[in-house]
Amino acid sequence: MVHLKSCWTPCFWFGNVYEGSIAVAIYSISMSIIIITYTAYVMAGGDASQLWLPFFEANLDTTMYGVGIFVLIFFITLVITSSLLIFGLRTSIRGFILPWYYMMYVVVLFQAMFGLWLVFGYYIYLEMVFAALCDGLWMGLNMYCMSVVKSHYVNIKMFQSPDIEYLNTY
Repeated sequence: MVHLKSCWTPCFWFGNVYEGSIAVAIYSISMSIIIITYTAYVMAGGDASQLWLPFFEANLDTTMYGVGIFVLIFFITLVITSSLLIFGLRTSIRGFILPWYYMMYVVVLFQAMFGLWLVFGYYIYLEMVFAALCDGLWMGLNMYCMSVVKSHYVNIKMFQSPDIEYLNTY
């Protein structure tokens, strides 16, 4: 893994990974709130009729309720772990950073599976390849966010690890 010293995104640049990690946590909270809102909209009978939408094949009467509850619980948990990430960054407690990091592994895994499902499930439609490429780009952004937080985690670990010197002569 590459150790980053700054955080660059298309819209913002942060000179250190601490400020970049705070921005990543705010991004995670914002992304989660948007997905929670969309899931609640679809569960209430909203439109999911486009091929590239994540709930396209979910039946509103049977499967959407269970899938929707799972998605809501998952992203509410991601909001909580993002809040813990902010707290862990401000207090330099590494244990509060790890839950967010592992939740983002699951997010990246879901994005990879969704992109593969788009390509292999609907390969005859060219716009599905574009949707899968957009999903892959978003997944790459999430992986970069993970590496920014991991770099700050390593900085905290190096700062907190004691330098032990053995002073006794043989």
